[in-house]
Amino acid sequence: MPTKLAVAAAQFLADPQGFRRQWTVPALLWETADAAGPGEELTWSTHAGGLPQRPEVGDPLLLEVQKGKSALNALGFGITVGRTANNDVVLYDATVSRFHAVLSKDERTGGWRVEDAESQNGTFVREVRLAPRTTTPLEDGTPLRFGAVSLLFLTPEGLVRHLERKLKR
Repeated sequence: MPTKLAVAAAQFLADPQGFRRQWTVPALLWETADAAGPGEELTWSTHAGGLPQRPEVGDPLLLEVQKGKSALNALGFGITVGRTANNDVVLYDATVSRFHAVLSKDERTGGWRVEDAESQNGTFVREVRLAPRTTTPLEDGTPLRFGAVSLLFLTPEGLVRHLERKLKR
């Protein structure tokens, strides 16, 4: 389930040690542009309740990188990324394939990696497109793109550093 970055920051400010104990998995930070570019219009949306399915301008979302509790996801390994609800990490965007990529942790080294699942619009690491079924290691702060959705991969420690930097501004 997505968490608004502002909510995570408030939790961190209220109880830094508690936040560290609670947030034990990596996160994908999903931000939108701060404003429309030349000739573009800002699009506003409202939500009847609950969390938005996409970040709003100036209000980024954190997506936990962990196996979901959905019985619909039959893939036993890794953490699936895609636009349909049966994925572990759901990105509601038309440029994201139904089953787009897999994130996995190397139990031997503790490092994370991403693999493109033959997606239509590609998986990009640092703006380099991965070949289908190619696995690439991830480090804290690695920029990722699934289709047109840009995210930042953050380890739990990296998330804390990111929040500390944002809160000092």
